Amino acid sequence: MSRGLRWGVLAAVFVVAGLLSGCVGGDSEDGTSEPSGTGGASVATGEAANLADADISITLGATREFGIELSSPTAAAGEVTFGVTNGGKLPHGFAIARHDGDPGSLPQDGLNVDATQVDILADSGSMDPGATATITLDLEPGSYVIFSNTGGHYSAGMFIGFTVE
Repeated sequence: MSRGLRWGVLAAVFVVAGLLSGCVGGDSEDGTSEPSGTGGASVATGEAANLADADISITLGATREFGIELSSPTAAAGEVTFGVTNGGKLPHGFAIARHDGDPGSLPQDGLNVDATQVDILADSGSMDPGATATITLDLEPGSYVIFSNTGGHYSAGMFIGFTVE
């Protein structure tokens, strides 16, 4: 199989996996939710997501489909609000975990980061293209990884390091 054909097949697998992945957690009537494993994170989606209140703006999939862009790579310890926009053409997600190692070294279980081995502090679940969310967390100083845990996206390089000072 040629190298180009292998990359094409791999890309198709990621697209299909992303389209088949579902949302995590449930929405309340006001558009906020507390997905499982969030440790008390507040997640607001749709109309309830006020991006103007965000300390850190995050764009998923805008410059490159499996990329993440941050308005700042650091934040002060304490309550931090992330304003997340899916600027891509595919569903993507926002997840964050405390991790002192290389951002690309989180343990995986199949296509996703293994939540039994990683303390995922918040996970928006799958966000459709153009969707927005705000996630508020009380963060301690340290190193974190922001990533998409939507089918295969982490494996495709959709992660970035983040520091709380």
